[in-house]
Amino acid sequence: MMMLHHLVAFSDRYPKEFEGFKSLWEGFVTEGYLGNLSNNVRLCVAIFFFLGGYGMYKQTEKGKYSLFNSVVRLFRNYWKVFVIFVPIAFIFFRRSGEDICYLSTRYDVQDVKSLITTVISNFFALSSSINSEWWFIQTYICVMLLGSVYCTLLRKNKYFAVELFIVFIIDILVRSFFPALKSVEGLNMLGNNFFYNRLLILENPAQCFFAGITFAKFDAVVKIKKKLSEIPFSTFISLLGVFAVMWCRGFVLGDLFDIVYAIAFTVTVSQFFDGVKPVKKIFGYLGKHSTNIWLIHSFFCYYFLEVTKIVYITRNVWIDLLILTVMSLAASIIVDFIFKWISVFYDKFKIWSTAITNPKVLKTGNK
Repeated sequence: MMMLHHLVAFSDRYPKEFEGFKSLWEGFVTEGYLGNLSNNVRLCVAIFFFLGGYGMYKQTEKGKYSLFNSVVRLFRNYWKVFVIFVPIAFIFFRRSGEDICYLSTRYDVQDVKSLITTVISNFFALSSSINSEWWFIQTYICVMLLGSVYCTLLRKNKYFAVELFIVFIIDILVRSFFPALKSVEGLNMLGNNFFYNRLLILENPAQCFFAGITFAKFDAVVKIKKKLSEIPFSTFISLLGVFAVMWCRGFVLGDLFDIVYAIAFTVTVSQFFDGVKPVKKIFGYLGKHSTNIWLIHSFFCYYFLEVTKIVYITRNVWIDLLILTVMSLAASIIVDFIFKWISVFYDKFKIWSTAITNPKVLKTGNK
């Protein structure tokens, strides 16, 4: 969903010579269905926040959650991709000129000072100028902090309806109330306040994180799936539910109810996967690489000019999406392989250094 959104939804980001997508059903493109679908699948962001909150609470429930460790883990995954792809970007993909997409000129930095500033600010996620799709890191760190506060404040609450009501109130505050505060006379200075802009003006639909916490706390996903499984042809019904969610979001209510759509989509897709095990295994494998794919894929479809031309080579959206998926997955596997061997060599280095300083420890270890 994320890759389809980025591949199709922004025509100004296409390679200059790309003439647009085509389809056997001409109306799929010309009548706007493809464009609608590409915007509609942005629901993936809400789903990710929902699942993030869900996972956070499940870890908390088991006594395994640490906000500090979660932030460190997020940065560790980010830095693995960063230290490989950022040097590649500035060394091999520095481009300039009006005849190429503006995104492919991003790494044409003219002076050392600007380069160092850019790299450092992006390394600590203070900026996303190297890859705009990395905006998510800042927002996710902030929402993890707020999620921890949310769990603490509502720890003693035993009523699902009460907590769900609070979630919808948060949705209203984040979407409408907090952003409007800076336009009130006398509160204009809020627009320049760091904490206001990071903790109250969350990137929509980050509020779905709190819905994930609530549904995990009361095992609501499991309970709904259990009810679904009792319905005849539940796998097929669940698939219809997926299409119903996407249709409502695309043609009826728009993204106003993303907090509801994310829940409904997660439940119905999960129920469908339970009924079609081979499909579940495929997406499960992709899921293991999902963080790397998120961090990597936009280099291929936006920023690395020669690679971008390969991604958009066929003008068939499904083949091009498959190309982008395979390339991103392969890159993820390579990144994991590199750091696996770095870890192996690091362990061997520790043994070697221990042998020099204390040979007896090495002999004991070998035994």
